[in-house]
Amino acid sequence: MEKQSQTKGIIRSLGLVFGDIGTSPIYTITVVFLLLKPTHDNVIGVLSLIVWTLLTLVTVQYAWLAMSLSRRGEGGTIVLKEILTSLLSSKRSAGIVLIISIVGISLLIGDGVITPAISILSAVEGSRLMPGLEGISKTAIILIASMIAIVLFVFQSKGTEKVAGAFGPIMVIWFTSLATVGILSILESPEILKAFNPYYGIQFLSDNGFIGFIALGEIILCATGGEALYADMGHLGGKPIRQAWSGVFIALVLNYLGQGAFLLRYPETKTMLFEMVLHYTKGLYIPFLLLSIAATVIASQAMISGMFS
Repeated sequence: MEKQSQTKGIIRSLGLVFGDIGTSPIYTITVVFLLLKPTHDNVIGVLSLIVWTLLTLVTVQYAWLAMSLSRRGEGGTIVLKEILTSLLSSKRSAGIVLIISIVGISLLIGDGVITPAISILSAVEGSRLMPGLEGISKTAIILIASMIAIVLFVFQSKGTEKVAGAFGPIMVIWFTSLATVGILSILESPEILKAFNPYYGIQFLSDNGFIGFIALGEIILCATGGEALYADMGHLGGKPIRQAWSGVFIALVLNYLGQGAFLLRYPETKTMLFEMVLHYTKGLYIPFLLLSIAATVIASQAMISGMFS
């Protein structure tokens, strides 16, 4: 019975916590290589930075360190401010902490504003690879994505509890799909596994100078939504979130490495994730496209809820 309850908690956290970070593979590498040439060294260097960003920023900072700081089981920026303020005697120091907290909350709200736009639009753009829709205009894609976003926001007043139960199972399928297609691609170009060595990330930054520094602003997209691990502690508890993150981390790393491997073989690729899926599982492309749109709606819902909580 306890194992069943534990499993339910993990699945629930997949739907409520990991939607945003889980849909980042749709656009992260695509955006990074709008700025960079997809050379062998650049691809491995960028993938190394992505792997180590997920490991240090999300795993170490949020899952290990931040989640060990709570007040009555609650987490988030406001709770962290209260903990820090209680340890400070100087009003000046408390004021600085308050300002930093306001900035942190503002960043979360900003993430909640842009997530529906970026993630849903990126998912809908995958329709361009469907037979007969290759020539679909940007205007049509924007209209479709806008309609989905409008319906999502209108639905807020009706309550989302009735459909929230389906979020977890959908995200289980999503992460399983990401991991599977990533493995298929890695098997064809196992050299991408060099990205686990942080040397290649450091070398990338050294070789590219200012452009490499600018690219970090796009590479960090792989960690968007990572703060939800800490912010949603009060709803789900720390244990199921940490356990779920173990599986999510593996799925994300496998998919990012798979995208990198695919880019090494096909450097002209533009929409990385969707072209990779089409290449390996052509017959399942339409279900995957619909799944990606559902996952981005779930990610948007999670961020909207996080903004108001």
